[in-house]
Amino acid sequence: MSNLPFEGIRIADFGWIFAVPHATAWLGALGADVIRIESMRAPDLVRFLTGTDGVVGANRSGVFHSINVSRRSLTLNLATPEAQDIARRIVARSDIVTENYTVGNMAKYGLSYAELVKVKPDIIMMSGTPLGQDGPFAKSVGFGPTTQAFAGLCHITGYPDSGPCGIGGTWPDFAVGTGMVFFLLAALYHREQTGEGQYLDLSMAEMVTTMMPEAMMEFFLNKRDSGPIGNRDESMAPHGVFPTAGDDKWIAIAIASDKEFAALAEVLGVPSLATDPTYARLSERLCNVDSLEREIAARTRNFDRDQLVAKLRERDLAAGPVYACAELIEDPAFSASGTLITLGHGEVGARKVPGIPARFSAIEPNYKGSPMMGEHSDEVLTELLGMSSEEISRLREANVIV
Repeated sequence: MSNLPFEGIRIADFGWIFAVPHATAWLGALGADVIRIESMRAPDLVRFLTGTDGVVGANRSGVFHSINVSRRSLTLNLATPEAQDIARRIVARSDIVTENYTVGNMAKYGLSYAELVKVKPDIIMMSGTPLGQDGPFAKSVGFGPTTQAFAGLCHITGYPDSGPCGIGGTWPDFAVGTGMVFFLLAALYHREQTGEGQYLDLSMAEMVTTMMPEAMMEFFLNKRDSGPIGNRDESMAPHGVFPTAGDDKWIAIAIASDKEFAALAEVLGVPSLATDPTYARLSERLCNVDSLEREIAARTRNFDRDQLVAKLRERDLAAGPVYACAELIEDPAFSASGTLITLGHGEVGARKVPGIPARFSAIEPNYKGSPMMGEHSDEVLTELLGMSSEEISRLREANVIV
């Protein structure tokens, strides 16, 4: 597709798990040729994280399918010198190298930035690790929960009477992956202007810390250590989730002004709450938030969730359903948004996966289903390195391609 902004850009992608694959999926859908370099000797854990239709296999993970769209897969046993040489030759024909191995692994394979600039002086290389490339903890192995904890996020997450909490799922990985796209684009722009490549050292924990500015500024400016406040907010009340009729049905409500609170009270059938001195003003509602939430919850329980959401939105109030995954997929607005796309796959067939969460008026992303392990090895080695089928067969026999 000629209108794709990153057509002509090639990425040698050594990334695995979530963050780097998330970033390169977006770049691939927007035109970049992403070559995923992996191996069955040390497979991506996500390839076996779940099994499509209950069957687990290297090519059957629904999670892998969702994250690793729009790329090609080349299998190389990087423990062998010949595979390392092939990887360097691919880098020589690439614009970007991405990786998120434990610090030191790329150097162990002869693929450090210092080595790669010898074969491609203007290469852009990005390493994403939990705590960066240097410092006393740089070589620590980390996952989302440990990254959240080191970044300070767990300390401010949860309820006041609970211990530190993570925010669930693997949010840091995907937030960081989104940031990686921005940083790579900045490096590409710099190279376009100057002809210079560069090395990007990204600490996932540091990036997470930058996404909790209120707590950091509260400490730096007021010397106050913020703690968890649950679903509450220091400038809104009520602000949280409340039960509705039915089994485990909830609604999220956020009220910013006295006028909005009066409208909420009217919809809930208790307009007197808006004139009650205990709740009439925001300052009083914040001081009496415990009893306020009990009052709101006692009324929301009497409503069907979706009907109450509709009533509140009619009054321009911020309210929404607390969806489970199945409910989200069935929501007509979400279905019509185009976020979910159906892509084919060589082993499990057509499946729905998330696309880029934006609609362009002048760009049509070029989505491709995630690759099977080594699906494009022959194609890449022939196309980029000019290898013959005999040479590729020899590499397989020698366990270089595996």
